[in-house]
Amino acid sequence: MIRTFHLTVFLSLTVFLSAQNTLDSVKVSATRLPVKLYESGKNITVISQQDIRQLPVNTVDELLQYVGGININSRGAFGVQADIGMRGSTYSQVLVLVDNQRINDPLTGHYNNNIPVPMSEIHHIEIVRGSAAASFGADAVGGIIHIKTKAYESLNSEHVFTASQGNIGFGDHKLTATDLQVQEQGSKFGFTASMKSAVSDGEQLVNPNFVQAGRGDSLYNTNFDIKTYTAALTYKTKNWKAYARGGIDARDFNAKYFYTANPFDESREETRAYWTQGAFIHENDASRTEFTASFKKSTDEFVFNPLFPANNHTIQRVNASLFQQRDWKGIKLNYGIQTDWQDIESNDRGDHTRLSNAAFILGHKTIDQLSLNGGLRLESSEQIGIQLIPQLNVAYRENQTVLRSSIGRAIRQADFTEQFNNNNTANVLALRSVGNPDLESENSWNFDLGVDQYWNNIKLSNTIFGRSSSNLIDYILTNSADISNLDNLQDTTNYFYTQNLKETFTFGNELSLQYNKRFAFSNLLARVNYTYIQTNSPDSVVSKYISNHPIHNVNAMVDYTYRGVGLNVGGNLITRDSDEIPSVDGAIPSSYAVLNARLTYTANLLPISVYIDVRNLLDTQYQEILGARMPGRWILGGIRWQISSYKLKPFIP
Repeated sequence: MIRTFHLTVFLSLTVFLSAQNTLDSVKVSATRLPVKLYESGKNITVISQQDIRQLPVNTVDELLQYVGGININSRGAFGVQADIGMRGSTYSQVLVLVDNQRINDPLTGHYNNNIPVPMSEIHHIEIVRGSAAASFGADAVGGIIHIKTKAYESLNSEHVFTASQGNIGFGDHKLTATDLQVQEQGSKFGFTASMKSAVSDGEQLVNPNFVQAGRGDSLYNTNFDIKTYTAALTYKTKNWKAYARGGIDARDFNAKYFYTANPFDESREETRAYWTQGAFIHENDASRTEFTASFKKSTDEFVFNPLFPANNHTIQRVNASLFQQRDWKGIKLNYGIQTDWQDIESNDRGDHTRLSNAAFILGHKTIDQLSLNGGLRLESSEQIGIQLIPQLNVAYRENQTVLRSSIGRAIRQADFTEQFNNNNTANVLALRSVGNPDLESENSWNFDLGVDQYWNNIKLSNTIFGRSSSNLIDYILTNSADISNLDNLQDTTNYFYTQNLKETFTFGNELSLQYNKRFAFSNLLARVNYTYIQTNSPDSVVSKYISNHPIHNVNAMVDYTYRGVGLNVGGNLITRDSDEIPSVDGAIPSSYAVLNARLTYTANLLPISVYIDVRNLLDTQYQEILGARMPGRWILGGIRWQISSYKLKPFIP
């Protein structure tokens, strides 16, 4: 069945090889400087609101499963928790931004996908593959995911309008999913408010702990309750612009086997995040100056087993940047400073504070068909010392062909969990993850070489990439006898202990083919991405996450609309290293296919549509994290709307 799925998707695309698609002229901010996509020198995907509405998705991690070069290791449905990897990176090596502000969690990269804005508030998403550390700082190793909200993007628009967008759905396992947004934009003031909710009893499963050892209940549910609320204000005049946002993200979910394969694992987790961010912008004909800052406070209560005390953490983060953009002798420049303060209070990890500061300069120069993008960053903290981070991207355009290449350095310091997990816990049980307070910072060099070719209605892209890393951080199966800096472990017992791997090398290929054709009463969009990734690390090391990525990943999508009826079918075919732990029913298959579908009907002249989604249409039984079973076939349906009322400015002769 998997081979048939692969062949069918491939043939459905190649049959349409005829020919006029123009170069991507949309502007992106891959290096903080707004440049045309084909001038960036990077392999970039831009996802619009239209793309989001087409797909059977409710969350950003579900959306990213359709993007080449990204692998998602999920622990549940509807955004409960998922690790984001790019180009074979670990989940902590991808930087996630919202309106120029980083939202990566200082506690653990497992929370980096807890996006603090609903899908209805997203204007577009820029996905930049490869290192972007010179522009945006540490953690941008595999790439960045930059979410631009409707409120922030309205600062660059002259439209005056009122709009509302929504989605209300119901499905199997008592699922209720909502995503609502309203926006009012005047000539000076603007306001948006949105909320997202996903609540379900989840699937009911047999408890391996009860079967194997008589522990816990005989059954358990993968239930979840996720809610996000946010609102933003904007103000703009000819030269001044201001933007402020606040929000809350609350999650309560069954976390059984999310982090361990221990037979005592009966985990449940509850997280809360409160955040604010804002920006002040001044621009004139000569320059644009922007100050942007954010504050995030989050709490996490993790109950590994009701018989043991809960782990409680309170984390705070302040991030701020001041930068200016101007032209100098034909070169576009962006230069500035950045500071980042992190703090944790935890009964398990202890109390810690860290501070990082950086200065950067970025430049863009076009010489005929040649585009040069360079950057240099100086970053400093107690853990990494003083680090110099360079980046160079080159693009050359010849008619409808673009050749591009980039090379850059990236660094990452350990998060609080990697350093201090279970350090304050008495008598840590076997196979738990434990932190290492003596970790060194990661260092890597990234390079790629790619080509984009445009024909009529067709775009073909291919990129070869590689990353050489040293001191890469991962959880490595280690006997307590070999752990000298912790005294709370059981004798001669194995743990997943964070360590630095001295050398690793990742290489691969990203291939993408897209066809888009509009007919008299219909439209056809078809896309297929193939990603190959191979990571080489020391043969004797058994690590938890470094190689936990697909070797072959084919994701494809076909979207066809005829008058008011639309059908979207797509999914993933994945080949990876298999693994299993029978005691917890843990089994990662060597290959599996997951197919999703959406059928919609939109009434004529009405901005309202009804839909039916079928997730995991093939009812594939699979896991991406050992023990955390992914849902089988899941059916839901609902109603969506998008209403806009634009006010025209009066014509003055």
